[in-house]
Amino acid sequence: MTGPPQTTFPSVRRSLAMGLMLLAFALIPAKAASADNEGAMISWGHTIAMQGNGLPGNTACAECHRINGGGMPSVGIPRIAGQTETYIYREIRGVQKGTRFSPYMDRIVLNLSKRDIHAVALYYSTVRTPKLHDPAEFDPSLATLGRRIAHRGLWERNIPACIICHGQDGRGIPPNFPYIAGQSKTYLLGQLFSFAVIKRKDDPEGLMRGIASRLTNREIKAVAQYFASLEPPVYGPIPVKNRPDRLRLIPHKETPSP
Repeated sequence: MTGPPQTTFPSVRRSLAMGLMLLAFALIPAKAASADNEGAMISWGHTIAMQGNGLPGNTACAECHRINGGGMPSVGIPRIAGQTETYIYREIRGVQKGTRFSPYMDRIVLNLSKRDIHAVALYYSTVRTPKLHDPAEFDPSLATLGRRIAHRGLWERNIPACIICHGQDGRGIPPNFPYIAGQSKTYLLGQLFSFAVIKRKDDPEGLMRGIASRLTNREIKAVAQYFASLEPPVYGPIPVKNRPDRLRLIPHKETPSP
């Protein structure tokens, strides 16, 4: 009797190579589908940003955050251009759940589905825009104090340096810690005071509430002024395929899925 035929090394190599080729061809459509899905989500996010999602009470994000996400410094509406998708999604959900205090947004985002939020967060994460003029008054006497708190903290009162979480010069630590460099003084003041009086409750482990509550009013003004004086980070240009003029807008009749 003879045993089963012995597999030769060349045949093993041929079989392995064929398997890898088939796997590679199988992955190509998957990657293409993923890219198409991301493109559709960015398009839907662009629609919401420019027009709203079509449901009662929802309006275009651009009415307050402006077309390119630069915000409105004069009234403390923040920049969201280039913030991470993770952070934007988390904050909108926080407004919906009441953990982030926002008298401007609470009704507007009520009818946004999770899909809507993912889409608009993804869209604004790709937008790039220059820093807008901040009309707030800047007090030169607070400059040194603001920089000291930002870079060194006030450890004698258990106040750590801001850059530990928000990155060097407030450039953020993606994806969870937002940039605060270049945000308006009015916006930063509003958020620090909101944390200090426990209106905003979406900070992990109450970290920001603890820090803000230990800062004096003068120190809050100083640190807000310091970060407002900086330029926002530039994480690179928007990809060509994601430029607003290249977006394939979703038809108005399409409704968001929950």
